[in-house]
Amino acid sequence: MYISFTNRNLGYSGERFIGFDNYVRLFNWEPLPTVLTNTALFVGAVVILQLGTGLGIALLLNQKFFGRKLVRSIAIVPWIVPGVIIAIMFQQIFGASELGIANAIMVRLGFDTQNWLADPTLAMTIMILSVAWRGIPLTIILQLGGLQTIPKDLYEAAKLDGAKSWQTLWHVVIPSLRPILLINAIMATSGTLNHIDIPLTLTGGGPARATEVISVSLYQQGFELLDAGYAASIGTVILVLNLVLTLVYLRIWSERRS
Repeated sequence: MYISFTNRNLGYSGERFIGFDNYVRLFNWEPLPTVLTNTALFVGAVVILQLGTGLGIALLLNQKFFGRKLVRSIAIVPWIVPGVIIAIMFQQIFGASELGIANAIMVRLGFDTQNWLADPTLAMTIMILSVAWRGIPLTIILQLGGLQTIPKDLYEAAKLDGAKSWQTLWHVVIPSLRPILLINAIMATSGTLNHIDIPLTLTGGGPARATEVISVSLYQQGFELLDAGYAASIGTVILVLNLVLTLVYLRIWSERRS
């Protein structure tokens, strides 16, 4: 935060206090609305996909079936793979030539090839899917642990009352998992908002800023343009966004409890 009030540049020595100049410059930055819109879409979609899909898989893995331990181990593999590797993997899948796996399948099915990452909508969709895919194992671990703490008496009582599967899920499972869902939502939101390795490696913010999120802007200003003071002001804004969103989650949680 202190650096954000200076003109520090990694390209030369010396700095001086400049007050709110970096923040004035940031809030007058022409692409800022686009970057914030991209960030909101990116974070919202990833969190919804991560929590929804992760909970669904956790419910399946909580059932007894042959090979359950092996499937549980496989389910958490994306979490241990470095983000840069995942980005490169998705680049190979959605490569522009026929060597890309997605295009190879398209050709086999008789469709034209796509320049996936050159299309703004497709590029954002692929970036969202790749980040969500990596984060889903964390949700599985958290929710699976939560599911195993729910007393069996609650399931039996719901069954005696004639509750259907979706009613048991909505009235028994979800309320029991609410504290863990809150923690999961906060972790997923802050993690996605600060996420840099996959967006930077996969699209670098392109095409034409269509996938540039605020973490990418921070990286570009701080480590490519070496403008540390300006990058620090972006970092402070990210910190404030994290705090505000966490407070919103906590407020929603407290209202539901009351």
